[in-house]
Amino acid sequence: MVDNRGPTIAGAAYAMAALSTVATLLRIYCRAWVSKAFGADDWLAVIAQGLYILYCSYSIRGVGYGTGKHLTDIPTDKFIQAMQMWWSCEPLYVLTSMAIKASIAIFLLRVCVKTAHKVIIWTVLVTTEIYSFFFFLLFVLQCLPTSLFWNRYKETPPEGKCIRGIIVYNSFYGYSAISCAADWTFSILPIFMVWGLQMDLRIKLFVVAILAAGALASTATIIRFPELHHLNDIGDFLYTTSGVAIWSTVEMGIGITAAAAATLRPLLRKFFGIGTAAGLGSAQSGSAPQWPKPASASYVRNRGSDNLDEFDLDAPTKKTGEATVVDYGDGRRDLERALYRQDNRSGTTVSIRTSLGSQAEFAKRPAKQSGGASWDVTVSKTVEQTRR
Repeated sequence: MVDNRGPTIAGAAYAMAALSTVATLLRIYCRAWVSKAFGADDWLAVIAQGLYILYCSYSIRGVGYGTGKHLTDIPTDKFIQAMQMWWSCEPLYVLTSMAIKASIAIFLLRVCVKTAHKVIIWTVLVTTEIYSFFFFLLFVLQCLPTSLFWNRYKETPPEGKCIRGIIVYNSFYGYSAISCAADWTFSILPIFMVWGLQMDLRIKLFVVAILAAGALASTATIIRFPELHHLNDIGDFLYTTSGVAIWSTVEMGIGITAAAAATLRPLLRKFFGIGTAAGLGSAQSGSAPQWPKPASASYVRNRGSDNLDEFDLDAPTKKTGEATVVDYGDGRRDLERALYRQDNRSGTTVSIRTSLGSQAEFAKRPAKQSGGASWDVTVSKTVEQTRR
């Protein structure tokens, strides 16, 4: 019986291509039609998916030529074609990884508010992309002419030169380590981004779990580490590197799927009511009236200072929503997002009579401070269309 790992390689490619395609299509629908905010991170995700489908097609085609089999079980002409398919997969793998990591980084950049977090994201992104591009060039140019990579196994190979396999092998180790570090950074950072927000604990856990799903991709990278030394095995290359092929396929498929999942909260909310901001009301004053939320955008606000920083997962590029702005002295409060907080620093209690309508207006109402002083509170607008 022939020892053949080809079916496992093809199975991983079929499964991951199907899973990532469904996830990407849902992302496109959610971002383009539900949120109406298709951005740069989404375009990069679509590009990554297109490259990944090409990668999987070359991988499956390579199995047809003999990838996953021992050298002794593959005719020479088929072996050469299988090696050509293997070579074609590697640059596509690197380009897919570059696109999806850039997509994840841009997504995180548009929802984070702290400078330290932005610096971390940019540092990781630039480091990863530069090394990935270096590895891409190293692999593509490791043989001159390029076709020597697969034609060197002919009985009379053409003239040319290839760099030593140990260089590519060590570079792949470095690439995997940097890629793994990036995945874990992009997965752990959202915990710090979300945990300080005024949100219901269940909603926090939901958002963190979705954003941190990228750690699953790094798990495949870690599992692949023990397999990398086989890249230097020229004698039975297509069989011994099967583990590298399988886990590289799984890594990219999970990465694309996890990145798409992080954008599907509006879709889950629309159809299943999952991950809604309803829990925000319970985190605020129980006696406060619940103001209507606009259907076009969802916000989570972080009150780290007097300003309300925005952590918006749904509409990054433009927003149309309702807001109630309260002017008092030198201050402004947006009641639509900061519903009657009991923890106002001044201890102020605001009592407002409302009448919702297309042009609702409110009268001045006195609000008493703990020190006995009073001042006027004026609601200048009850409906405010915002677009950014």
